[in-house]
Amino acid sequence: MKKTAFFFFLLITLPAFSASVLRQAREALKKRSNLEQTAKNLLAEAVKPGTLHADRVECYQLAAECSQRINEAENVKLYLKQPYDTVKFFSSIFDMYQYIQQADSVTCLPDEKGRVKILNRKKNHDLLLRYRPNLWAGANWFFRHDQMAKAYSIFNTYINIVNHPLFEGDKTVASDENLPMANYLAALAAYRSNNYDGLIKYSLPAKQAGQENELIQELLVRAWESKGDTVQWERELWNGMREYPHHAYFFTRLIDHLFLEDQLDKGLAVADSLIQLDPSVPLYWYAKSQILIKQHKDAEVIVACDSCLARDSNYVDALYNKGIAALNLAVIHTENACTDVTNPQSFKDQQRIRELYQLAKQPMERVRELQPEAKDRWAAPLYRVYLNLNMGKEFDEMDRILNGN
Repeated sequence: MKKTAFFFFLLITLPAFSASVLRQAREALKKRSNLEQTAKNLLAEAVKPGTLHADRVECYQLAAECSQRINEAENVKLYLKQPYDTVKFFSSIFDMYQYIQQADSVTCLPDEKGRVKILNRKKNHDLLLRYRPNLWAGANWFFRHDQMAKAYSIFNTYINIVNHPLFEGDKTVASDENLPMANYLAALAAYRSNNYDGLIKYSLPAKQAGQENELIQELLVRAWESKGDTVQWERELWNGMREYPHHAYFFTRLIDHLFLEDQLDKGLAVADSLIQLDPSVPLYWYAKSQILIKQHKDAEVIVACDSCLARDSNYVDALYNKGIAALNLAVIHTENACTDVTNPQSFKDQQRIRELYQLAKQPMERVRELQPEAKDRWAAPLYRVYLNLNMGKEFDEMDRILNGN
């Protein structure tokens, strides 16, 4: 009997406690005092298992009203040109949106008797619509002030509320001219707050907005990379290269990836396809030379480097590759040269070897001029060039450099 009485006591006091919280909230709203704490109390009460369905709805509605009153108080200060809290001003509108959506969600659920009665939808729609311009302004304010996580949350709400039942049939909101920019800024805010799922969510609508599509695609690639999803990362890298072939990021990262994965034929095909698309880009020719040098096709490397240098004579990496390729050919010709000095072929072979060292000399010396501090790059190749061309003074200089003198 004592246990039965105890549980009966709990059942009758739980609703009474909710009534107490609601009563205190109404009083606080009437006095416009302690509104932030009142909202917290209401939200805590709303999620308690024992709170009745109708009380839960009212908790969220009153919490939204608290946020509205907080916003009004800051707005009065603004109107009177008094100091006001900008963060509180915009955050209160965002909070109001959240609480009203929660209230609407609860009204769509069956109550204790299995009944569904949707309440306040027209009233809440009109209220949110009235504050929508300031919700947009708040999202932009947080974005400008580099509070990206908050900016993303508000942009996300601004965008998604369009499809909420509260705005069903509202053609004005559905055709909101700010939505394309909101998608774009939501994507940027998501990436800058390390919210990679948010960036992925808004990447496509952001690109549909036509705002810096190459950048959005690049951030999408980076997002998949940060998430460690190599399959999606490579897929979006390919997509980026196909959609934006002149955006160097996709091409260089894809070539590097194929290079490291030893997929050289595929990498060469990518380089050739872009050269065919636009042969005026030095980067494409350099990338081709980089793949060819790994394939030990040194004569073709020199041709690709010459094509690159014809478009940019100071492309230092192409100069370097040309020099290395010429040195490689010189070594190969030396190993295969005729050693019979009485044979005319021996003279021809030695002459060709000297020509190859001469061919390596000019680009390597140019690398030195452009990158004088990169001694580890040009000193050893020039040492070999000067040795084989019998350039004593220059050879001695390289010898001193290599020995740290």
